[in-house]
Amino acid sequence: MAQTPPSFMHEILLDIQQRLRRKEYKNEEHVRLSLVARVVQALGWDVWNPTEVYTEFKATKKEDHTRVDVALFTRDFEDTAIFIECKGVGAFAADLATVERQLRDYNRDHTALFTIITDGRHWRFYFSFTSGEFKDKLFCKFDLQQDALEEIEGYLDTFLRRDNITNHLARRKAEAYLMLGKKERAMQDVLPDAQKLVSQPPFPSLPEAMVQLLAAKVLTITPAEAQAFLMGATLPIAGAPKSQPGVAAGAPAKKAAPKKPAAAEAPSATDAPAPPNQKLNPGEQFVLKQGLVNATAYLQPDGGMLVTKGSVAAAAATASLSVGGTAVRQKLLDSGVLVLRGGQLVFTADCLFNSANTAAVVIVAHSINAQTAWQHPTGKQVRDFLKKP
Repeated sequence: MAQTPPSFMHEILLDIQQRLRRKEYKNEEHVRLSLVARVVQALGWDVWNPTEVYTEFKATKKEDHTRVDVALFTRDFEDTAIFIECKGVGAFAADLATVERQLRDYNRDHTALFTIITDGRHWRFYFSFTSGEFKDKLFCKFDLQQDALEEIEGYLDTFLRRDNITNHLARRKAEAYLMLGKKERAMQDVLPDAQKLVSQPPFPSLPEAMVQLLAAKVLTITPAEAQAFLMGATLPIAGAPKSQPGVAAGAPAKKAAPKKPAAAEAPSATDAPAPPNQKLNPGEQFVLKQGLVNATAYLQPDGGMLVTKGSVAAAAATASLSVGGTAVRQKLLDSGVLVLRGGQLVFTADCLFNSANTAAVVIVAHSINAQTAWQHPTGKQVRDFLKKP
């Protein structure tokens, strides 16, 4: 089948995003037929061919009730099969572990290349042909209602387009992302010990200390990878798609256990430092404290957040930091507004963010609920000070 033009795919995702926000998908069947089938058809799968798009596939021979909602098959069958489990919007968030066990069981008799769980809004991709617990097979996820559509197109085109499944490109990318997630988890684990090493002879730099500690664990990283991790930048992946999907760090951090709050918005790369001569708006003052992170900001009339000079942000980003958040952090690093000092990032100038959420996500370097992160002396939340439309 001919590939769907990217612009058409964007239109489909935009329409689905709007329908999600209007709460039009009322049940699991709506998600399977009106959303998932629509997406896979746009990615080159023949939804009218039941041998290619197989609904209610009996995955386990001895259990009649164990059926996959949507199974995608090519001539290679198991080498390229995709199992998709559909739930009603919001239905699996409360007990993800149970759903992951269900997905694991689907692969007992027939091992699919990827196993996907989606409630239409949240999508989670697992690579079946890797060792470890099922939760550690997660390699990417996204929120169709909140994340940037260009970012989501990158995910879907790379990991679910039929051509990329049959030519094994999707498999190679998934393997690369899982390895990258392993490195990020390992660097996060050794960071406290590395911070201690820098104060001891021979006084290595923080990246050098991380390389040294991971080498002792028989895991090789480069100083450049360690530096990128500390700066919150996305580690490079050879041949990454034009809009590089974020990496899921196993049971992870995006990239797994901490999920984005429903009210979270994807940070945009349009945030910029406040002009040097800009005066602080005499609005409400908020503080954000989390570990070594300590930031002060003023809420602006338009909902923006002006973070003050001297505020301290996290140096190391977790895998739950979105591509948009990573882009904003990198922009601030490149401009010198954020500078690494003493193992933390410090704001060298006042910085205006377009929302409290964007500011919080960039500062703590992981997905977070801004309403609870920013603290006001009265105990009120940011939303309490914003004018209702």
